[in-house]
Amino acid sequence: MTPDINTDDAIKVFEAFETGRLDQLFSETNTEYYDHEGFESLRIGVGVPREAVWRLISAIRRSTGLLVLESAWGDFQVRVTPTAQLMESLYDIDTWAARSLIGRTELPADEEWIVQDRMLVEEAVLVALAKAKAEVPTQAEIAETRSEVIAAIYDEVMPTSDAGVVAVRFYRTMRALPDARSQAISPQYIMDVHRLLRAGEPDAGILRTSNVAENEDGNSTATQSARIMGELQAMHAYTESQDVPFVHPLVKSLALAWWIRRVRPFEQYNYLVSRLVSMAFALRHGYRVSGIIESGLQLLDQPASGDDLTGRFIQQLKIISRSKDMGEAELRRRVTRFNSVTESFSHLGVNHRQALILDRALRAPETTFTIKHHARTRELAYETARQDFIRLVEAGYLEQQKRGKAFEFRLAQGAEKRLNKPK
Repeated sequence: MTPDINTDDAIKVFEAFETGRLDQLFSETNTEYYDHEGFESLRIGVGVPREAVWRLISAIRRSTGLLVLESAWGDFQVRVTPTAQLMESLYDIDTWAARSLIGRTELPADEEWIVQDRMLVEEAVLVALAKAKAEVPTQAEIAETRSEVIAAIYDEVMPTSDAGVVAVRFYRTMRALPDARSQAISPQYIMDVHRLLRAGEPDAGILRTSNVAENEDGNSTATQSARIMGELQAMHAYTESQDVPFVHPLVKSLALAWWIRRVRPFEQYNYLVSRLVSMAFALRHGYRVSGIIESGLQLLDQPASGDDLTGRFIQQLKIISRSKDMGEAELRRRVTRFNSVTESFSHLGVNHRQALILDRALRAPETTFTIKHHARTRELAYETARQDFIRLVEAGYLEQQKRGKAFEFRLAQGAEKRLNKPK
């Protein structure tokens, strides 16, 4: 049995390692070491065996964590420990595309687009409510904000609640991210994200110029205003760097979000900026990460400087995975409904969009449809959307009336009986 290691001896090893004298220390004790282990003949080795060095470095990494980032001024760091749980969470996301139904359902492209768009709406709603409300939002509040967002993005009806305004801005900025995926995450890029979120406000895209008030302990975790630009420049270098040892892009994206919240470069919307910039970085590396948070889960807390953030990152990676699972479940529901509806109206010779319009009209006869809403929800050309309705009007299933400059469509009188008639 190997005897216990003396603490004083271990400290000597660490001191030698730190000062670059480990080889010398090992050479001086090598003879005694081999004799102590019971070798029959004396063996003198020079230098430290590679396996011994590997074990030492591995032990240090396990005890201190992997340094993921360090601030521009060296006053805080982010470390993670490469635990089995962290590796499992990353693996689950890395292999998600191989398990996903997206692109394999035989649904038309516009149907899959709707599912993904609705997931973005849901994220925007919950993020906005988390920012606007201190308490957990009710299902009624979630539904009301969701309706405001849908009306704003598809019908140009401006939201009236604070949460609705924030959600619409967040959604529109998310939608713009893929088009800018090739852009470097420079200080200007981060300020532009804030400008989109605060469109029309005096502070849009403007860095904080005042220092954040100290807390009860006399400390403030936010970076001093004079150092903000230096931190943003460090973030730019961080996102462009090739890490040695390797740091997974998703870990870097989460660390980047934490960094922005830690610095607090703007007076308002730092949390929203951090999420969007983190998503932009992930997009550059081929990841579409939608982190729909549970309505009762707050991710706005600030960890202490220098904390090992492994647990927090695992939690956030699991949220991303659950969001993807939610999208898959919604896609499966969409497939079921699509197959049922198109089968029900196949005898009419209508396309899938028209079949879905008729299905909704029958389920809610008071529903009114507009060309603009139809086109925007499916990313259709205006004329394509118009023809969907005109042909249903010509067939006598819908009727149209003009309101202002736009036409509205609803279920025609007597159409319900004709459409429900046995085939």
